[in-house]
Amino acid sequence: MRWTTRVTVRFSAAIENMEKTTRVLFVSGEIEPFVSASEIATIARYLPQHLHESGSFEVRIMVPRYGTISERRNRLHEVIRLCGTPVKMGSRTEILKVKVASIPGIRMQVYFMDNNHFFKRKGLHKDKQGVVFEDNAARSLFFARAVLETVRKLRWKPDVVHAFGWISGMVPLLVSDELQGDELLQGAKVVYTPDDIEAQATLTSDLISTMNLSPNGEAAGLSLRDIGIRHAHVTAFPSSVTPETDRHVQFSAERESMVAQAIELYSA
Repeated sequence: MRWTTRVTVRFSAAIENMEKTTRVLFVSGEIEPFVSASEIATIARYLPQHLHESGSFEVRIMVPRYGTISERRNRLHEVIRLCGTPVKMGSRTEILKVKVASIPGIRMQVYFMDNNHFFKRKGLHKDKQGVVFEDNAARSLFFARAVLETVRKLRWKPDVVHAFGWISGMVPLLVSDELQGDELLQGAKVVYTPDDIEAQATLTSDLISTMNLSPNGEAAGLSLRDIGIRHAHVTAFPSSVTPETDRHVQFSAERESMVAQAIELYSA
């Protein structure tokens, strides 16, 4: 696929305007070839690669380690220094394991957030019988907290946090509220890209109370998708999902155009 002249100019201009390497943290519920249920998996796979290869971006990719992901086939291995982190979930404390694997064919690693209680099950958001998991909202919260705790351990300060999909919907909320004063996240621009998966995940009053959340504004009753949209600085829809308002961006289906759009969002 060839770049159009307009896209090439936009891409080059955006790169030239950057004075330093931009750090982008990608937090996604899916990424090819490890797990794919929507267009999100393709975007999360190729956007980081294009940014990394430009030489002007440093990226990290973090996803859940679902029970559907084969460790042997995908050559996952534990990152010992990142494992064992306690993640507070109300009265419970869950222990985080972090595993890593390389995307085949390129030198780019993916960090997998692993936990038996939330992710050791054979389904992304529902079981084999099609029954949606009742704790999807709590799973999203654990995933978000796990990612941000891992960033702390890495001592890696992102300039941009780009969250993808329903399970990453809590990330914009935590960055803007719970971790507002965190040194590593101060000044980070948050972009959210929703998917079209119906996970039936809602932020309830009970979850807000038991998980010690203090969201800005009234959040009880909102879906994780709505939470992500409300608390992100920018919402960019995939090409297969219609934006809800004219204020939202929609990524092009063409890979190179999508990359150019993302660079504009990150540098604006």
